[in-house]
Amino acid sequence: MSRSLALNSSVQVKLNGSGNGIAQIGPAVPGLSWQITGVYVSVVTNVAEAVCTVYAAPAGPFTLTAQYAIGATVAGSTGDTIGPDVTVWPGQVLVAQWIGGDVGQVATMSFWGTAAAP
Repeated sequence: MSRSLALNSSVQVKLNGSGNGIAQIGPAVPGLSWQITGVYVSVVTNVAEAVCTVYAAPAGPFTLTAQYAIGATVAGSTGDTIGPDVTVWPGQVLVAQWIGGDVGQVATMSFWGTAAAP
């Protein structure tokens, strides 16, 4: 029988000199999976509005391709919710990629759902 716990967390990245950045996080405990029910992305400022795409991708070196995309928004700086129901398994990461935001600003991906342990 597995145990479920509420999951509510976030990860941040500082946008580079082009206003781009990637934040990623995944289950760190063997056997633990995350059932993500919502993701919110934003940037501290929104002079330049970033496009943000969220992915569930293999951990480690990876190429962000459409096959891993679970949602996108053109309001990645102002803030927008992407509401996919997706499971992130051990060995995978939840990734947010911002393109074209305000240089040097902090971008945040917040997410919620449940964590399931075997």
